[in-house]
Amino acid sequence: MKKWNHFVLFGMIGLLAVLAACSNGGSEESGSSDQGDDVVTLEFWRAEDIGRADFQVFMDVVDKFNEEHPEIDLQVNTTPHADYRTRLNTQAAGGQLPDIFQVWPGAELEPLVEGGVVQPIDDITNYWTEETGLLDEEDFQDFSVDDHVYAVPANTNPTHMIFYDKDMLADAGYDEFPQTYDEFLNLVNDLNADDITPIALGNADGWVLQSVYISTIADRFTGNDFLEGVANGERAFTDDDFVQSLEIIEELITNNAFNEDLNTIDSTQMIDYFLQGRTAMVFDGNWGIASILENMPEDKNIGVASIPLNDSNTISTVAGTGHAINSELEGEELEAAHTFLQYVYNEELWQNLMEAGRPIIANLELPEGADINPITEEMLQVIADSDPAPVYDAALSPAVNDQLENELQSITVGGSTPEEAAANIQRVAESEQ
Repeated sequence: MKKWNHFVLFGMIGLLAVLAACSNGGSEESGSSDQGDDVVTLEFWRAEDIGRADFQVFMDVVDKFNEEHPEIDLQVNTTPHADYRTRLNTQAAGGQLPDIFQVWPGAELEPLVEGGVVQPIDDITNYWTEETGLLDEEDFQDFSVDDHVYAVPANTNPTHMIFYDKDMLADAGYDEFPQTYDEFLNLVNDLNADDITPIALGNADGWVLQSVYISTIADRFTGNDFLEGVANGERAFTDDDFVQSLEIIEELITNNAFNEDLNTIDSTQMIDYFLQGRTAMVFDGNWGIASILENMPEDKNIGVASIPLNDSNTISTVAGTGHAINSELEGEELEAAHTFLQYVYNEELWQNLMEAGRPIIANLELPEGADINPITEEMLQVIADSDPAPVYDAALSPAVNDQLENELQSITVGGSTPEEAAANIQRVAESEQ
């Protein structure tokens, strides 16, 4: 099995008091500050994803670090995933970040670097690239700004998967998933003819159509260099190929591909719709498989694919989360933080993430005899057979990304044509140049 492919804010100060109260009441802390003078104390923040196997894998390794390093008092503080980004950015704006904290790559990391609240880890990257050979230099790309590395990636996040009910497709006359876009549209129409909603979509928060759909669909038309071209003024969102990608969303809406409440339910509910048999398919990122495996009926027969479009196999992919070090850390504390990163981001973590169904970024293969669900194995194979494409929200500024998400929602309700939507997105992009 080959190495899995990879590509891949401040503000809201007014929420500080609310978030502080939330963090005091809802976080999980371990470690003790009542230690001897020879013990180095570090505060560590991470988003909490209770029920997700990859979260538990990571925290198990953190617990082992605590057990094996009595000279370091690692105080763990977790915040519910839905609140973590806001807490992080609020505390960053106030200069009150912990010693080590979870960050996201690309456009979300850059403001932290520009604000001077994180420090490079260039001094220790050779541990992974040379001493252990677990990573290649390019693996740090998504966590690099101005040629400096700020975090270690644990996994990759392919954001586009199609999970489908094989039995429902077979009943509609399809023994395998469509191989062309025309066949895919025929499937949508055939399912509708049988009074089956083809695809579950929960876009209440706006990011699903952006991250799961258009990031991959647009790349199939524009190619990988489109967003870079937009940034340097050589391309534009009004270019015909990008407009064609928006037309795919409009076409799916016109063909009644989705549930009518697509803009009022969220991504969790869309998985529920699919598992309840209310739809034949659901599009989601690779993370969706955790909820599917946990909640699926025993007789559910699920397959995994990506959208067949333009003879391309690209899938939007970005590095997963990493952990950065506070820019103020130095001396023994900085050395302890380096020890933590080198311990956690190692073979044990990556092997266990693979067994939990997460595509990893390291140069490792799944151990022989590993107990892995067949659906997970099929998903990992789809990823391995794909080429990476940019994820829009990891590459665009918050303002441009917000406009993109708003326009995608507008298309679903007939508020904008693809041409109008593209012009609105381009106007915001030009205002930032």
